[in-house]
Amino acid sequence: MEHSFRSPSWQASRFVILVAQFVDRRISAEDFATRFRTLERADAGYLDRDISAVVRKLSVDVGAYRGDVKFLGVDFIDGEQLWRASGEAFRDLLTLQSELLDRTAG
Repeated sequence: MEHSFRSPSWQASRFVILVAQFVDRRISAEDFATRFRTLERADAGYLDRDISAVVRKLSVDVGAYRGDVKFLGVDFIDGEQLWRASGEAFRDLLTLQSELLDRTAG
């Protein structure tokens, strides 16, 4: 099977790695949000449908993130809330990526 840099499994891996860095607290919430938006603009169109749904859901949380707690309100979340949402997304992305890899390998 030919692998492309635009294959859905490769694109999903990029999101998994980024989310893992944040969940493991290797990057800040601010850095994560910036990198996520950049990756989303570049790669979201190449994702598998199910993985894309997880990325879109996390995108809402990234959009609601506010680094300065003075600006928190009903529609906004802080870094810890973004971290929790990212943990859920990470779990879902790993599961879906594994299924995607199984489908493409078989």
